[in-house]
Amino acid sequence: MSGAAGKGTTALVLAGGGTKGSFEAGALRYLIGIERIVPDIITATSAGAIAGSVLAQARTYPEFAQRVEEVDDDVLAMTRGDQVFGQQAWLRALEGTTLGGAIRLGLTRGTRPVVPPLQMDGLDGVAAAIAPDPPAPRSPRRAARRDRRRRRRQVQRLVAGAAVRLPRARRKLRTSGSAVLNLTPLANALRQGGPSGIHRVEPGLIARPGLQLRLAVTALRAGALRYVTQDGTIVEDDAVTPAPGASAGPVDVLDGVIASASVPLVFPPRRLADDDYVDGGVLQVVPVRAAAQLGASRIIAVLAVPLRIEREERNYAEDNAANIGLRALGAIALTERQRENLDVALPPGATLVTIDPVVDVVGYFEVEPGLLRINKDYGWLRAADVMAEGDATMLAGVAAGTHRLTEARLQAWHVEESVCVSGRIVDADAGTVALLRELKRQVREIVEQRKQLGFPVPDGAEAWWSGYEMHNH
Repeated sequence: MSGAAGKGTTALVLAGGGTKGSFEAGALRYLIGIERIVPDIITATSAGAIAGSVLAQARTYPEFAQRVEEVDDDVLAMTRGDQVFGQQAWLRALEGTTLGGAIRLGLTRGTRPVVPPLQMDGLDGVAAAIAPDPPAPRSPRRAARRDRRRRRRQVQRLVAGAAVRLPRARRKLRTSGSAVLNLTPLANALRQGGPSGIHRVEPGLIARPGLQLRLAVTALRAGALRYVTQDGTIVEDDAVTPAPGASAGPVDVLDGVIASASVPLVFPPRRLADDDYVDGGVLQVVPVRAAAQLGASRIIAVLAVPLRIEREERNYAEDNAANIGLRALGAIALTERQRENLDVALPPGATLVTIDPVVDVVGYFEVEPGLLRINKDYGWLRAADVMAEGDATMLAGVAAGTHRLTEARLQAWHVEESVCVSGRIVDADAGTVALLRELKRQVREIVEQRKQLGFPVPDGAEAWWSGYEMHNH
């Protein structure tokens, strides 16, 4: 590994995406653990910035192998939301109310993707046996009226339950800003470690010579993309030139991590030097350009969010503002921004490899460790598929198997969750048991086919079909 950017350097580009970044953790585990990649440059945004700061403490292969294990631990620690994310004062004022719970639930389960449809491979009768009868057809006008009444009743229940707390919540809203949560507990955990399970990150190790780090941040006052470097300098969007005057800092690199992860509206802006900063993903979700500007000859970009958005059969004309915003400004805009960020003119001779999910497994603020494990394993397999060489038809078939395997595990998790009590599967009827067996059979069959073709699988893959997935309750 060379000590400065230039010819022959390798860059890891880690994209943003909240807890969807669990996919990146799995991919990194493969890239470092199996491919033995030791980067000279790390450019990262948001969730990628958290993982990137952990890795940036390393310089040698043994150090990177240790740090990637810490990234893996940190991902699961993110499910301990009360120890990682703080509530803004106005939301704390609604603690214990239906409205407060609904807001938190909207961020966690509300951002989960739609579960892929079942593919039973000859056992359609099993799926039909456990599927509910189709609803009787209703006139569109009557259905719309019924949906409007149902939404009104939901709003009335939410407001009624929080009526006593709302005046205080409004006062707190004026003083604590409009963000929902804050990242103060995460910042403290990164500095000190602690019961959350997040590993301590040492800025002194990051600042050592031998690796260049760029954390994407968006300056609200300047209205510009900037980067925080390994020594806390704030540089312009060319990833090299220091910001003018006092804007260059230096700042605590961990403050840069938190600023890069401060999703607008969800988390408050973070003050760095003389400006207020939010998530770098506003402009650069996948900071490939920064890696290219630093002279990387081999760039490996790891994404957290799929590059293709699936059609959703949902009546958005009658939907609530939160769901419309998530779809338009979240899924659609984010997907398009990723494609734009990847469309970069590379230096002569430089290469770009993109490791991206196709199956969308978790939400942006997932709290279920079982789903995060599935997504991590998916990232590991996807990295192995993308980095493999061989016949194009065979590689495409293996990749299709990886996607199908992940869908089957995801479907199994949701089926298990429907009959799960205190972490144990209970009261499952014959149809549900048959469906789970079929899904597990599909997983085992795909893994065995993969092994026969000489493709690797993570350690412990046998547990994917020999037992239940992990459940929180």
